[in-house]
Amino acid sequence: MLSAQEAVEFINQNKKVAIVGLSPKEDRPSFMVGNFMKNQGFEITSVNPGPFEEILGLKNHRSLAELNAGDVDWIDLFVNPTRLMGLLDDILRLKPKLVWCQLSVVNEEFNTELDKAGIPYIANACPKIELGGHT
Repeated sequence: MLSAQEAVEFINQNKKVAIVGLSPKEDRPSFMVGNFMKNQGFEITSVNPGPFEEILGLKNHRSLAELNAGDVDWIDLFVNPTRLMGLLDDILRLKPKLVWCQLSVVNEEFNTELDKAGIPYIANACPKIELGGHT
């Protein structure tokens, strides 16, 4: 697992991020984080299984299965920890350089699988907070 400092150094150099669980509702943390990151120059790919054509003015993808390897540098997960293992196959296929699990998104089995695949990750942290945008 990466430290917060290592993760921030990475994302500052790698701006293409898929945000899984990005909400169109302005009062949701995922919307606030996504909007902050978009305003900071990150290239956001929205992933939300809901019936949304766009979120943050960006095309919404219903699942990670719609993305190709190389589309994103890293993945930010705003999902219930019990759903992480269901995302694992697509994450492994996409080969992101980093997986960021948001606050309270912790699943040791998932972390172990990322370790086995050689994919760096950070868990129970928020890029907006770590970048100094607070909540």
